[in-house]
Amino acid sequence: MSERYEDGHVDGGAEQAAQVDPRTPRPGPRVARFVRGHAGKLVAGCGAVVMLAVLGVVAVQAEEVRPCWSDFHSLTDTEVFPDAFGVPQIGGTDNPAIRAALRDPLYREATRFTGDQAVGKPVWTVVAQGPLPVMSDEFGLLPARGGAAPRDLAMYEGRSGKRHWMRAAEGPLDTFMKNLRSLTFVPHKNGDTQVMGADARSGYAQWCQAVPVTPAVADPERDRGWVTGMTGNGGTVLMVGTAPGGRPDTSRVVQQDTVSGGIARRWDVPGRWTDVAADGRTVYLAAPGALAAFAPGAARPTWKAELPDTTGTVGFAAVTPDRILAGTRPADGGAGTLTAFDHGGRAVWTLRDADPDDVTVTGDTVLAHETRAGADGVAAYRLKDGTPLWFTAVPGLGRLADGGTDGTTLYLPGGSGLRVLRISDGHPVPSTLTVPVDRVFVTGQRIVVEHTASAKSAWSVAYSTPQAPADTSGSDGDPRSR
Repeated sequence: MSERYEDGHVDGGAEQAAQVDPRTPRPGPRVARFVRGHAGKLVAGCGAVVMLAVLGVVAVQAEEVRPCWSDFHSLTDTEVFPDAFGVPQIGGTDNPAIRAALRDPLYREATRFTGDQAVGKPVWTVVAQGPLPVMSDEFGLLPARGGAAPRDLAMYEGRSGKRHWMRAAEGPLDTFMKNLRSLTFVPHKNGDTQVMGADARSGYAQWCQAVPVTPAVADPERDRGWVTGMTGNGGTVLMVGTAPGGRPDTSRVVQQDTVSGGIARRWDVPGRWTDVAADGRTVYLAAPGALAAFAPGAARPTWKAELPDTTGTVGFAAVTPDRILAGTRPADGGAGTLTAFDHGGRAVWTLRDADPDDVTVTGDTVLAHETRAGADGVAAYRLKDGTPLWFTAVPGLGRLADGGTDGTTLYLPGGSGLRVLRISDGHPVPSTLTVPVDRVFVTGQRIVVEHTASAKSAWSVAYSTPQAPADTSGSDGDPRSR
């Protein structure tokens, strides 16, 4: 059931009028001082576009911005975030973690693997002492977090495993790497939460700001209520929560610029909304019992629809050009519901007894972790209309979210090795790699398998995907120019 508002595109008020276009980044105060002091030195005739390009370079090369990051420092311990080694070249090292891995029969089996139709050959490996830092895939870069402490950070190159940088903060980090500006949330000593923008390739801190809202549901690991990925315009991220001193029945939506850290736009909307998403044209807000769409800056929604559960938690599973997927979970923690809406607010299909936090959308297919007749498995549905496509039993499947897909193949972790499914029909693809896997994801031309062998030894191995073109592991240029 949905309700349409004819006057949904309402002007956001005086505050909205004062905001800048979020696609137009503004230079910070350090850059502004540079312009005032050096304007006469710029080449005559440079246009505005050229000047902005120059300022972008200056912003990166200037002294690191550290107004609230005096506790942000470089790491030098290579055992926290070790360098990656080419698998054929790993022998003969004095690194104790690698020497311990070489004695691990599972590691030897994984690196002797020559590849098959499901998994390509091993290319590079990262070995560490103790629990391995958890990596993820972002734009062909692999942000790693955890190390020896929750405050440690590192960045690897997905193709070659090259470690670009390591950093550490005094407090534990809530989340890391939402885009190429490496948005990072860190609790501050004064009780505020700071958001840092760093260059993804260098770890260079470019700005730091206090979060201007208090999230209603602070769950950054699941990207709920705190910050989304990109808003769709490529320049800002979104947050929703209550404004300091704001009314309890009102939420504030904020678009934060990823270049300067400044607030590109903020506005208040009625209701206590707990999650936010966007597609570049529309902002979507969700809360237990309701989902709504807003024009950026508008105080009233263009439409509002009901969700099946009025208590518990709500989160966006995906926003695609055709559908908006919202997952709800009741307050008692039981089975949840996944509902697909069109962009007019009409509920198109509903998947009940599903775990909304264990759903993957790839292309025009929705993959869900389900239990049928006492057996764990993966179910596939057509994104457009929810038509069931197939169900494949995967005994002992932990979390679908711990697997990865390249768009045609689904790779799942398991105690006896990777479980590989063809997405088109759910048909298992046999693999002779039998090493236990904790987590697996796909990045570019690599399948990265993470495994914790023991309390003393852990490792990741990257394999080349079978459908990859000619191997270009030596090319680790900036992913923004690929």
